[in-house]
Amino acid sequence: MLSYAVFSVIYAVVEILTQPIMHLHGASMFVYADSFLKSYKFISRLLVCVYCASFGLCVSLLATHFFYRYLAICRPSDLCRFDGQNLLKLYILPIIFSTIWFLIAYVPLEPSDVKSEYMRIPIRETYNDETAKLGYIGVLYYYPDESGQMVINYSDFVACFGVCGIMGLFITIIMVCGFLTYRKIESVGKTMSFETKELNNQLFRTLVVQTMVPMLTMFTPVGLLVIFPMFSINVGRFANAPSLNAGIYPALDATIAIFMIRDFRDVVLCRRGRKVTFSANTSAAQYSATADP
Repeated sequence: MLSYAVFSVIYAVVEILTQPIMHLHGASMFVYADSFLKSYKFISRLLVCVYCASFGLCVSLLATHFFYRYLAICRPSDLCRFDGQNLLKLYILPIIFSTIWFLIAYVPLEPSDVKSEYMRIPIRETYNDETAKLGYIGVLYYYPDESGQMVINYSDFVACFGVCGIMGLFITIIMVCGFLTYRKIESVGKTMSFETKELNNQLFRTLVVQTMVPMLTMFTPVGLLVIFPMFSINVGRFANAPSLNAGIYPALDATIAIFMIRDFRDVVLCRRGRKVTFSANTSAAQYSATADP
């Protein structure tokens, strides 16, 4: 959760400096900065790429969060490998994938005269901006040339599949770790007291909700934004929704845990409860919890 707190600060700074605008039209997705740095094309384009990298960092941190939760419940003996400074090893892959997102945005999605002309009228009519004056990144899968022949932009397709592949990897990690965590909780349930089993059921329900929320608000919308232009599906300015969701998710993730776990909820709502202490020993780990009035 500390990593999410740090990420939230970083994301907020990037969001303020960038204030990204996303727009889908025809076979193109267009993203540009609308902040006070908007007139500096190189800087604004760089900020848009950093913004994409920060989104990649968000989803990779989420997968890391589920992996760590899996270790804590299913393989607690392995947690010693991440004691102290070794904990930083968990963040190597998120940083690598965030860098890959940056490079995908910066290289294959770079501005071009064709992209600027293709989106010139939609951007002018919707936001009153001129594409030639903007630092942006854009996807343009195909377009008609001067003779009317359809030109396919293969580099943008490769970039699309790269982004979708990374998100698919994160989804796989989340689903596998979530399933293994659930199976472990179920397997040790028979040896637990009623109170301990109830606590673990609350933890599992929290895990399910914490899995579904990012799936529905971040992974799926971003995947659709990348795929829609392939079929010339226009959503216009509604393409900006995922950036809002990414900004509020770290706080929402903690809020879900607070209000779905009874002991946390009672403290927040100032409810008094009886003090209970319970534990259950298994061959793999010891589970314990304490609720104070």
